This record gives sequence, structure tokens and C-alpha cells, in this order.
Amino acid sequence: MRFIQTDITCRLDSLPWTSFHTRFVLALGITWVLDAFEVVIVSAVLKPMAKSLNFSPEQSSLMVSGFLLGAIIGSLVFGYLADKHGRKKLFLITLLLYSGGTFLTGFASSFEMALFFRLLAGAGLGGEFAAIQSAIDEFVPSRHRGKVDGTITALWNLGSLLASLSAVGLIKALGEELSWRLAYFLGGLLALMVVFVRLYVPESPRWLLSKGRLEEAESIVSKVEKLAGGRRSYDRCDVPVFDGSIFDASKVILSKYGWRFLFSASMSFTILTTYYGVITLLPVILSEVYSLSSQEVPKVLLMGSLGGLLGGLLVAYLVDRFGRIPLGLSISLLSAMLCFLFLSGFHLKLVFFVYSFVAFSFASVAYVIATEIYPSYLRAYAIGLLSVVGRLSGALSPLLLVSLSKLGFVYAIVGLASFWLVGFFAFLLWSIRGMETKGKPLEEIS
Repeated sequence: MRFIQTDITCRLDSLPWTSFHTRFVLALGITWVLDAFEVVIVSAVLKPMAKSLNFSPEQSSLMVSGFLLGAIIGSLVFGYLADKHGRKKLFLITLLLYSGGTFLTGFASSFEMALFFRLLAGAGLGGEFAAIQSAIDEFVPSRHRGKVDGTITALWNLGSLLASLSAVGLIKALGEELSWRLAYFLGGLLALMVVFVRLYVPESPRWLLSKGRLEEAESIVSKVEKLAGGRRSYDRCDVPVFDGSIFDASKVILSKYGWRFLFSASMSFTILTTYYGVITLLPVILSEVYSLSSQEVPKVLLMGSLGGLLGGLLVAYLVDRFGRIPLGLSISLLSAMLCFLFLSGFHLKLVFFVYSFVAFSFASVAYVIATEIYPSYLRAYAIGLLSVVGRLSGALSPLLLVSLSKLGFVYAIVGLASFWLVGFFAFLLWSIRGMETKGKPLEEIS
């Protein structure tokens, strides 16, 4: 592997926050809002959808799991392509795939048709995550990276909030038969509108450097510096240039970065098994335990979305102040303990709000550290790989927890708490063998 010496990465990190950064983060961060809208709208309208298309409980859970399986394929394939051909090209392709799959789900007339469109939408959104998370990490100055990544991740809950509100309004206004179809139409059209914003997003300068394209990277950074009032740094560093195949990239990740991959995959596992597990338990099992109607399920999800948004924004504010490790340890352990609130008999909306305030904020610290610990030349592919681990385990989580609930509801809750302990012990080991990445440049971390 050869290296080039450049001042571009130091100049990126030295920039003050500008209007360009705000537009850039909004244009790409909308992915998290769409991702949440897509997933939560399924849970919110799953009961009327299942009733309309005569789904069994297992088929209902596969509406969530099928989406995640599609995301596994998309994360792996599009993650590698984002490292090979650039972030910008993938922004548009994956968004179009996601938008089309979501919109077409509204036309489904059978389980097989609905599952196929869920797979397409999942593939698009899986690819979105790898390309966009990489670009944001590589463009945002290091001193802002934690709070920006954390805030974007917290906006997942904004999408969840919008999905819950949409479901409540649609079911009330149109009834169960039409509401779920229009929910998917709305999700697809919203995603399509973002394509026009993405046309003006530049390529990642760090990715361009990793391909030896110095002049293009220089042009982009110079334009941003002009908006910021001029150049701020003259420091230089060595940046690796990588021209290997997907097999070479896999070898580097699993050998040189094997310990980091194990840690980041544990983060992805914990986030997705706990999230998809609990939002599947709500309409399939909790609705029966608490005697919830189709109209009440979106209202409970609404409280969870609100709690997650507030908690996530708080953690995003704290992550660059207190660091990734102390927050990751405390949130994962507390979330495991809060799982048992579901057995308390308290009002479900309040319980779900408290649980979500803590548990749904975990992603605002876990995804930050999981994506910033790799070099730019294989960051998107590494994110794709760890996303495969998370999405696959997230796809199996609903099936496992629903199966455990047949033995007794308490077994499902114990299973949910156990998922949280994976994240806790991963952070505990990272505190011993890893590093605190707060405020460090990406080149120093990798």
C-alpha cells in the first residue's frame, strides 16, 4: 500500500462550522429519518396490514425481518461499491431503490408480494447507511464529529415520531383497509423528494484522497474554505491509497482491524436486536398482554419516539464532552435493567417512554464510535460488513423474542435484556483494549 502526503485532511478538521456543513449534514442525515419512518410505519400499521392480507403472526414478524434481510444485502454490496466508486454516486442509486420499494409495498395484494417489496426497500436503505455514514464522518471537523453523528442518529426518532403520527391520523381518517397502503405511498414519495437535494452534495475529499485524486479533493476543500473565510491549517499527514479488491479489503478489516470489527459489530448487534425486538413485541405480543387496539399501538410508539428523540439529542450533546466509553457503558447497563419495567404493570405509554429515553439514545454514542475507527479507504465497506452483522441479528431478533414469548412473556423480556448485555460487555472490553476517540482526527484514530 502506498501513501501520499497531503494537507487536505488537516484543513478539513481545522474548518469552523459553516452553512455548507449544515446543508451537507441535513441532505445526508435525512437518511436516518427515512430509515426510521420506514421501519416504524411497518410496526404502526402492521396490525391492519396483517388483517387485510391475512398474515399469520410469523408472517407479520417477517415484514420486519424481510426488510432487514434486504438491508443486509444492500449494506454489503453498496458498502463495497461506495469505497470503490465513491459516496456520491451511491447516494442517488440507493435512495431511488429504497423509494421505489417502499412505494410499491402499498400495492401489495399478498404476503409474497409485500415481502419482495420490503426486501427491495431494505436493500436501498442498507446501502444508504454505509455510504452516507462514511461521508459524514469524513467531512465533519473532528471536534464536531461526535455531536453531529449523535444528533443525526437521534433523528431516527424524529422519523419514528412522524411515522407514528402518520399512522394515527391515517387509521383514524381512512380506516384499517386503506391506511396502511397510503402510509407506504407517503413514505416512498417523501424519500423521492430527497433525491433532488442530494444532487448538490459533493464527493468526500477523504475518499478522493484514498484513490489518489488530489486535484478533485483540493477543489472541494478550497470551495468550503472560501465560505469559511480562508484557510486555517498548513499541517500535513500521510494518507494511504488503496486499490485492492473486495477480498483485499476484507482481509485488511479482519486481520489488521479484527478487534475493532468485533467491537463495532457488537455495537450494531446491540442496537438492532434491541430496537427491532421491542418494536415487534409491541404490536405482536405487548398489544395482546396490554389489550391494545390497532389505534392504540401507534400512540405507544409515538411516546417511544418522543422519548428516544429527547434522549438521543441529550447524548449527542454529551458525547463530545464526556466521551464515548463512559456513556456507552452506562446507557447499555441501564437499558438492560429498564427492560424489566415491562413486567411492572405500570401504564404502558409511560413505561415505553422511559425505556425509549434511555435505550434509543444508545445509538447516538455506539454508532459514532463504531464508524469512526476505520480508515477512509475501507470505511464504507467496513460499515457495510458490521451492518450485515447487525441487520442479520436484528432480523432474527423478532422471531426469537416472539418464540420466547410463547413460553411466557417474562422469557421474551429476559431475552431483550440479554441483548443489551452484549453491548455493555463490548464497551467494557473496549475500555481496556481500545481507545477514547473523543475529538481525535480520523487519521489518528485509524
